[in-house]
Amino acid sequence: MEKTIWKRATTPSFWQGYFRWYQQWMAHSHYHDGIVRTITSMARPTWRVLDIGAGNGVLSRPLARMGCEVTALEPSSAMRHLLRQATADRSHGMHIDKRRWETVRCEEFRGYDLILACNTLHLTQIGFAPALAKVFATEPKRIVVVTEFFSPEMRIRARSGNYYMAYARIEQVGSSFAYHSQDEAMQHWSANTGRRPDIWEKAEIKSKLVRRGDHLWMADSAFVGVFCWKAFQ
Repeated sequence: MEKTIWKRATTPSFWQGYFRWYQQWMAHSHYHDGIVRTITSMARPTWRVLDIGAGNGVLSRPLARMGCEVTALEPSSAMRHLLRQATADRSHGMHIDKRRWETVRCEEFRGYDLILACNTLHLTQIGFAPALAKVFATEPKRIVVVTEFFSPEMRIRARSGNYYMAYARIEQVGSSFAYHSQDEAMQHWSANTGRRPDIWEKAEIKSKLVRRGDHLWMADSAFVGVFCWKAFQ
């Protein structure tokens, strides 16, 4: 099913209906905690940062708060709405750009201190490898790519042109989902797949739900890689 979700999620229209589930997942998830710590420990105030596919700003907002000048590239209007909600009255240092990464020109972002992309390059219309090549072609001082491994095309190279890999980490990260009811779990499954579950699929979904406190949890995890490249001086 992950491959089905991945293909559907490559269009901004998917997120118009899915942003509700993304918001609910974020409210109960610690998925990004380690990623945020890694990036904020690396960054410095006044850095110019481009966040490709910023979503609700889970990475952009901490960077802006510490004094970076962040451009949050987010093509989904629903996700931009979440981002604006999260940054209301605290948007200093952040510019929201509604374009897709594949449509912008590299020249627009020359000289940036950091370009980062968290689980977004594989969602571009050009695919992961060309999208990553475009990041390198933009020539920032540093690049951070966070990715789960959805496809064989997601090959990560230690060297690329004028860049060397300064940091790499792959770890299993919890990605469980909390629901308020079985029906809600069914609705989420339908949002992922674009269809209703049949009787056997419903039984499988129910079998995986575990009651903890006020929620039904669907246990999940993912192998997540965090990779940082620096330009040779």
